[in-house]
Amino acid sequence: MGLLAGGDHARITPVGNGSTSEICRVVLGWGTLCVKRALPKLKSESDVALPIERSRFEAEWLRLVRAIVGEAVPEVLGQWHGLFAMEYLEPERHRNWATLLKTGDINPSTAAETARMLGRIHAATANNFAVAQRFSTDRIFHATRIKPLLLATAQAQPAVATRLRQLATNTERTRLALVHGDFSPGNLLIGPKAPVLLDAECAWYGDPAFDLALFLSHLLVDCVLQPQWREDYLTCYSAFCASYAQRVTWEMPEQTDERAALLLPALALSHVCGRTPAVGPDREGERNRIAHLAQGLVQDPLVRLAAVREAWRRGMGAA
Repeated sequence: MGLLAGGDHARITPVGNGSTSEICRVVLGWGTLCVKRALPKLKSESDVALPIERSRFEAEWLRLVRAIVGEAVPEVLGQWHGLFAMEYLEPERHRNWATLLKTGDINPSTAAETARMLGRIHAATANNFAVAQRFSTDRIFHATRIKPLLLATAQAQPAVATRLRQLATNTERTRLALVHGDFSPGNLLIGPKAPVLLDAECAWYGDPAFDLALFLSHLLVDCVLQPQWREDYLTCYSAFCASYAQRVTWEMPEQTDERAALLLPALALSHVCGRTPAVGPDREGERNRIAHLAQGLVQDPLVRLAAVREAWRRGMGAA
């Protein structure tokens, strides 16, 4: 990558705990950087193969998106044979948003700001044939998103399997804008200037409603896991939706909203029934509650995100 000066010695320290990649902090004579390499298999499930070209597309996504949102994504410094280097963000100055949310540091203005960022990315790449060709990553998105989230959940939940498979098919058929693929609080750092978005391994030219629904699914699940802050999470949900809707230019905002509303409960269900559940078996009561709420909304779908939010709130009150 041409980053190591003559006579320089790299000090390499593994960081992060990602299940699909290796991430290292590398200290060189001139500064510190972060190097990331996509793994061919899940760390937790050695029999699950993943396309290794993810690193190339992630680096391309970062370069393209940095031209749209600037420092809201890290700068790519180099790329070489299945790995890439990017600027290192000091954890003392860049705190993980998921951690903040789970400890009660819940700020609706942060939700609105991240929604504006996401909307800008979608709007800037919508209906762009060149970008669609550049990110024709259907195989990656199917392997890393559709299969482990929607199809694995369909296999685990026969009562809603047909509906989940139809949602998977509809999502894969929709090609409107550049999708991050894992837009969630865990992939956002709250920095001194603004939120910074990471981890675009699943980048794909497809349905922007997927990013919207996946993010909101985390807030709904947090409502169950941390019920004392339920109203704060739902306030963030509303702030995110309102801010994002203002950026929708590629179609009527109601169209994106409808597809996201249909996907949202399915993705919430995947938190407990997907291939790698985010909610562990040690929280069986919360898992059952999330499954009950999400299943009901998959079986009797709502077509507005605001309606899904209110149904989730009512369901929690009745449960």
